[in-house]
Amino acid sequence: MEGKSGAADYIVLNCELDVEIRNEDIDDIMVSALEGGINYWCRKVEVKSGCLGEYASDQISRDGKLVLYDAEENKSYTLDKGKFIEGLEKYIASGNTGCIERETDAFGLYTGKLNIDTCSIDAGAADCIIQYALFGDVIYG
Repeated sequence: MEGKSGAADYIVLNCELDVEIRNEDIDDIMVSALEGGINYWCRKVEVKSGCLGEYASDQISRDGKLVLYDAEENKSYTLDKGKFIEGLEKYIASGNTGCIERETDAFGLYTGKLNIDTCSIDAGAADCIIQYALFGDVIYG
């Protein structure tokens, strides 16, 4: 934006963040999605090609696949780890950075690593992540 003198009032920074996500984090987000987040548009979830964990929410982190069935249309969508990661990246890139935490050591000093704080991802946020993963955007709710 330019001021009266023609000079910009601000500069937009394009910052790229390297955020680490653990398999346990993926499982936690999937629990939030499957136990309330996506239930209003997804009528059924099916584990594809054998169960790799104890629960459906354990599949994605273990390189498994889930088939999600649309509640209103006769459509199904396959979710895998690659799509999940893309969805999480789009979720964060769209301004949802509150789920990122700075890792600290035993003395409380920043280690230089950024992690996902799954306590900051509720059912609604998990729903958005899954929608970004499957549709490239949030199309429901």
